[in-house]
Amino acid sequence: MRLNNEQTRYGLVSITLHWLIAVLTIALFVLGVWMVELDYYDSWYQQAPWWHKGLGIVVICLLVFRWFWQCFDAAPDELRSISTWQLKSAKIVHVLMNASIIIISVTGYLIVTAKGKALLVFDWFAIPAMVTGVDNLEDMAGEVHVGSAYLLIALVGLHMFAALSHHFFYRDKTLTRMLGFNKERRQRSRL
Repeated sequence: MRLNNEQTRYGLVSITLHWLIAVLTIALFVLGVWMVELDYYDSWYQQAPWWHKGLGIVVICLLVFRWFWQCFDAAPDELRSISTWQLKSAKIVHVLMNASIIIISVTGYLIVTAKGKALLVFDWFAIPAMVTGVDNLEDMAGEVHVGSAYLLIALVGLHMFAALSHHFFYRDKTLTRMLGFNKERRQRSRL
């Protein structure tokens, strides 16, 4: 498989970024929902937020790198079997997912740094607090953070439903292109 995208399918870099962001996003959501229920005496009370914050920064870095990569690596051609409304809907959902990740990242940062404390990322480096002294900033950011996380998971579910529909109902190559499969090439090699 090539690193770059081809006309008919995605390359290794695009596929890897897509699935890393997807898996980490779902893991962060599950971890976030779980960790808010922990009590002070739970052994994960300190460890879960440490992972949540660090992985959150990893996801936003991967997303920015993905945008950078997309500037230089054109996406495969659109499948002719997909209708215009489906293409437009997919673009809207992708924009909303990306916007949700940005909002979640910014509000997560504000939650952690609202009292002037830096955001520590896996004990590797710290991102200093830039916005402090705002009354109830932590609570306001927390509400937006949680709401955006639930919106993102709903959009991810819609995205997954659409991909599976294209695979099982429409029987096109939407899903297999993002998995790196190329049936045409395999069939030609057998002949």
